[in-house]
Amino acid sequence: MVLGGLAYATDFCQGLLAVVMLLVSSSMFAWGAVGLAFGFGARDRRNAIGSAVTVLAVATLVYYGTILVDGHRWRDAVADGDAFPGESSLVSVLTATAFWTAASAAGGTVLGLLGQAIRRARPTVAALAAGCSFALLAGHGAVAATHAYTLGTGWTWLVEGVAEVLLTAALTATLLGRSPGPHRWWTFAGAAVALLAASHAVWVQLDTIRTTGTLW
Repeated sequence: MVLGGLAYATDFCQGLLAVVMLLVSSSMFAWGAVGLAFGFGARDRRNAIGSAVTVLAVATLVYYGTILVDGHRWRDAVADGDAFPGESSLVSVLTATAFWTAASAAGGTVLGLLGQAIRRARPTVAALAAGCSFALLAGHGAVAATHAYTLGTGWTWLVEGVAEVLLTAALTATLLGRSPGPHRWWTFAGAAVALLAASHAVWVQLDTIRTTGTLW
């Protein structure tokens, strides 16, 4: 509930505060970290999936539920930064709610299983799971930092993107360090770097589709 509430508050922040709030409540890192941590702390795989899915789904419902209750975004025909006339704006909010709830179920399942693998799998598998988790959570931040640097969109967004990557590295390394040893740190580092490159490429493609509507 706290995560969803903070994400809603982020929509009304500006300047440096908006960047900080985005990092801690609305970024891929923030939501992914919660799902991964709940999965890591669960007692078994089933509980890990249930915990991660529940916390992300509840946060999603709180976020969009607050938008619906508050009402000004869809009543003013503004949703997700685009103008929609009348009822279609409300429909867009409901559609987004359904989409992100489904995404929470899928993402929570993956993150819950990764969290459990880091904690309970054999050392090599745990290191690979930690590297995969890093790539999933840091990919969007890496793209944001790259765009901020190459396009000159502002140092604050560069810092936010870099912070996502560094915080993700700290989180996944900490979780791996808390798992039963021995710890395959070089395996973790190699998987993290290689998979981050792949994650970066995927996020670039997704951003291209989102902004242009074309595949390339």
